[in-house]
Amino acid sequence: MTTAGETRGVAGTPERERGPEPASSTPLTLPSLFDALPVPALMCDAEGRLHGNRCLLDRYGGAEAFPADLADSSPGAEREISVPSALGEPRDLLVRVGGPPWIATVEDLTDQRRTARGLELATEKMEEAYRTARLGYWEYGIRSGELVLNDAGLAVIGHHRDRLANGFDDLLGILHPDDRSRFGTMLESVVDNPQRIYVEYRVHDEGGHIRYVSSSCAPRMDAQGRLTHLFGVMMDSTERAEAAAQLEAAKQRLEEAYRTGHLGYWEYGIHSGSLIWNREAFGIYGRDPEGFQPTFDNLLDILHPDDRLSFGNMLESVIGNSRRVYVEYRVIDPAGEIRYVSSSCAPRFDLEGRLTHLFGVMLDTTERARAADALRTAKDRVEQAYRELQSAQESLVQTEKMASLGQLVAGVAHEVNGPVGVALTTASHLLSRAEDVKRQFAANALTRSALAGFLEVAQEAGQLLVGNTERIAALVHMFKQVAADQTGDERRTFYLREYTEDVLLSLHTQIGSSGHRVELACLEALQLESFPGAFARILTHLVRNSLTHAFRPEQNGRITIDIHADGDDWIEVVHGDDGQGVLEADLPRIFDPFFTTARHAGCVGLGLHIAYNLATQTLGGQLGVRNSPGRGAIFTLRLPRQAPDLG
Repeated sequence: MTTAGETRGVAGTPERERGPEPASSTPLTLPSLFDALPVPALMCDAEGRLHGNRCLLDRYGGAEAFPADLADSSPGAEREISVPSALGEPRDLLVRVGGPPWIATVEDLTDQRRTARGLELATEKMEEAYRTARLGYWEYGIRSGELVLNDAGLAVIGHHRDRLANGFDDLLGILHPDDRSRFGTMLESVVDNPQRIYVEYRVHDEGGHIRYVSSSCAPRMDAQGRLTHLFGVMMDSTERAEAAAQLEAAKQRLEEAYRTGHLGYWEYGIHSGSLIWNREAFGIYGRDPEGFQPTFDNLLDILHPDDRLSFGNMLESVIGNSRRVYVEYRVIDPAGEIRYVSSSCAPRFDLEGRLTHLFGVMLDTTERARAADALRTAKDRVEQAYRELQSAQESLVQTEKMASLGQLVAGVAHEVNGPVGVALTTASHLLSRAEDVKRQFAANALTRSALAGFLEVAQEAGQLLVGNTERIAALVHMFKQVAADQTGDERRTFYLREYTEDVLLSLHTQIGSSGHRVELACLEALQLESFPGAFARILTHLVRNSLTHAFRPEQNGRITIDIHADGDDWIEVVHGDDGQGVLEADLPRIFDPFFTTARHAGCVGLGLHIAYNLATQTLGGQLGVRNSPGRGAIFTLRLPRQAPDLG
C-alpha cells in the first residue's frame, strides 16, 4: 500500500515525487489526481514503466501482473487481458488507453462475462427443454404484426416456415374454420386484459390432416409497462385428443358390453352414502328401476339373511385394505325366488389418494350355481367311470402281458417239440439196440461185428441226444429269461442282438405260419442298460402289427429291424416293412388307445398304444411312425442307453 503522493513501478519499488509536498492551497499534481481516481488505472512514466493507482493496487496488488507492452499501446487503443486479483483469482480485464498524458483505465469484465455465459447456458437449456418436451413457442408483435415461430413450433403445426411468410393471416389460414373465432378471441382477451390464457385449437398440417394444439399465451411489456408482444408456448396434443376420443368411444363400447353381457355395475359414495346402479343391475336383482330406490339399506333388505354379514364384511375389507375383493351372495327377488350374484368390488381414490367411492361389477350366476350342482354330480359319475376305465385298462394290459406270455409259450413249445421228438426217437432206438446186444450177450452169441455196430449206433445216438438236449436247454433258458422280462420290470444290461433274436424266436410260430420273413441288422456288441421286458413287448407289438396289418393276403412280405447307435447316448431301432403302409389320416391316431383298422379281425387297438407308453414312460424314449414312399410303414424307436429310474 502506498501513501499519498506515491506510485509503484513495474518492479514494485516505491517512488516519491520530486519536490516538496505541495501545500493544501496548491493545486493537486497529476500523480495525486491519478492516485485518487475511483477506478483502477495505469500510468506510463517517461521511461515506459507502468504504475498503478491506489484502486488498482488494492484490487490487483500492483502493476507487475500487467503486460509491460501495454506501455506501447497508443491512446484510444483497447486490449483484453487476464490478470489475477489480489486474492489470486483470475480476472478478465478490458484496458482502455487515453492521453496524452498516457493513462489507461482498467474495467473488470469477469462478472459480466460470467453473467452472459450463464444467460447463454440458460437459453441453450431452455431450447433443449423445448426440443426434449416437443414444445414450440411463438411471438407476435403488437405493432409490427410480425409472427415468429421456432422450429419446434413449426413441427407442432406441421408446416414449413415459408407457409407462414405473411404472419398472422397465414396462421389463421391453417386454423380449423370452427376454431378461428376462438383463437382471435383469445388474442383479444390477452390484449385487453394482460394475463396468461390457455387455449386449445385445431390446425390443418401440410398433408391436410387435423392436428390438435394446446397453447398458452402471455403478454410481454416494455420498461414503461406497455404491451409490446404476445408470447406463447404450444404443444401437439393430437395423441391426447385422439386418446380422449377413443376413451369416450371405449366408454360407450363398455356400456354396450355391459348391456350385451348382462353385466350390472354399482357405485357407492363413501361420504355421500349414495348408491348408483345401471339398468342391468336392476334386472339382475329383479327390481323395477321406476319403483325401487337403490340405497344401501334397501339393498340389505333384499339380500338373503345369511349373506348380509358377509356382504358387509366385503365392503369393510375393501375400505380397510384398499384392494379388490370378490364375493358371491344371494338376493331374494319380488317373487320370493333366490338369485345368485357374483360381484367384484374395488376402491376408487381422488387425486390426493383419498378413498371416495366403491365400484363393483355384478353378474347373475343363478344358472351357473344350479349348473355347478349338476356338474358336481356329473363329475362324481365321471370320476367313477374313469376309475372303472383305469381298472379295465390295467386288466387289458395284464391280459396283454399274459397273451404275450401265451404266445411265447406256444412258440417255445413248438421249437422244443422238434428236438424233444428227435431225442425221444434216438433214445428209443438206442434202447432197442441195447436190448438186442444184451440178448446176444446172454446167449453167448454176441459177435465182434454186432458189438462194433452197436457202439457206432450208440455214438451217433449220444451225439444226437447231446445236441438236441443242448438245444432244449437253450430254448428253456430263453423262455425263462424272456418270460421273466415280459412279466416283470427288472432293469439290467443286455446285448441287443442276442436278446432280439430270442424275442424273434419266441415269435417263430407266428412268423413262420404267416409266410413272411424278418431280417435283423444289429452289431453283436451293442448293449443297452434298460428294462428288457418292456423292450421285448414293444418289439413284439411292432412285429405283430406288421404281420396283421401291413401285407396283402397274397403277398409274401419282408420285415426289417435295424438297430444301431445314435450318438453316444442313444440307440435307434428302425422297424420297417414293404407292406401297404398307413393311411395319412390314420397316422396322427395310430398310437391312440382302442384305435384299430382291423376290429373285424378281433383287434382291440391296444398294441401300439401299449408300445408307445412303454417307450415313452418306462424306457424314457420316443416312438414315431411315418410312411416310406413305396415301402410301407416305418416305426422309429429311440431309446437312451441308460433308461431312467422308474421311481
